[in-house]
Amino acid sequence: MLTRATTGIAAAAILATACLLSLIGIPTSVAAQNPPTSESPEPKTAATADADSQAAPIAPVLLGHSVQGRPIRGIELGAGPRWLAVIGGIHQGREANSTVLANLLLDHFRENLAEIPEGVGLAIIPDLNPDGAIAGTRANANGVDLNRNWDAGWQPDAYGPSGFVPGAGGTRPFSEPETRALARYLLDRPFVAAIFLHSRGGFVVPGPGAGSVELASTITRAAQYTYLRGWTAYPLSGQASRYLAQRGIHVAIVELTTHTHPDYPQNLQGLRAALAWTQHLPPPTGPRGVADAEFSDVCGTLPGPYRAGLTSPLCPW
Repeated sequence: MLTRATTGIAAAAILATACLLSLIGIPTSVAAQNPPTSESPEPKTAATADADSQAAPIAPVLLGHSVQGRPIRGIELGAGPRWLAVIGGIHQGREANSTVLANLLLDHFRENLAEIPEGVGLAIIPDLNPDGAIAGTRANANGVDLNRNWDAGWQPDAYGPSGFVPGAGGTRPFSEPETRALARYLLDRPFVAAIFLHSRGGFVVPGPGAGSVELASTITRAAQYTYLRGWTAYPLSGQASRYLAQRGIHVAIVELTTHTHPDYPQNLQGLRAALAWTQHLPPPTGPRGVADAEFSDVCGTLPGPYRAGLTSPLCPW
């Protein structure tokens, strides 16, 4: 039991603390709501994130760095063992609202972890192209379209909304650090599905395969978008969706309605439905069968032209 003297000492201490906070300009209500915390830990690398995923339901991850050295970051929510990725900002410039949407979705699920189904992990990468975000460009700092740089029907020149763009595919598949970082991350960990956010159009397009069709159809119904069986506006090469589908990851491409609005409420419903769908997928088993060297900086900076089928001890070309 507290004595009268002890109670008086405690009251005096509280009063002194309040006076000190007032002198340095911090309201006592703010101090109570925001107690001092230790410095946030550095983001983990993709290689070490898996070890702590069971212990920490929210974990930052550093995938890699852009051409100009900017970090490419994501947040992992939940524990898996089957994982769904949401990727924004593979194209910036007019499609920057995809990054806005990814951040809104991240904020929601970070505050509502219970909405992530048991057995499912959700990783959100809001901005794959931070150099393009700063410059306001669709492509990265090398002028490469990051959705034309994957080793799936790759071509050095590629088409985009503005037509034929020489060099848009890069000097070789995975020539860009951004695509190497994402490919390594998705294939090193047990991802079974991925959603890429783009704009504009208000529709959902599946990647190759029946699983991708199911995923895209699920999102379409929940988000009340239009379902497109395939892209016909112009030829596509070096796509992430085709590359990942070939390695067992189901992919849906969501095109937001405009270049300005993030379509947040309907995409929240779409992602909820995608998470529920993912819960029924079997976790991936065994290695993906892709050489680690394919995504290394050494391979990405080797001189000389890409020649399909020409291999070396270090790189697949």
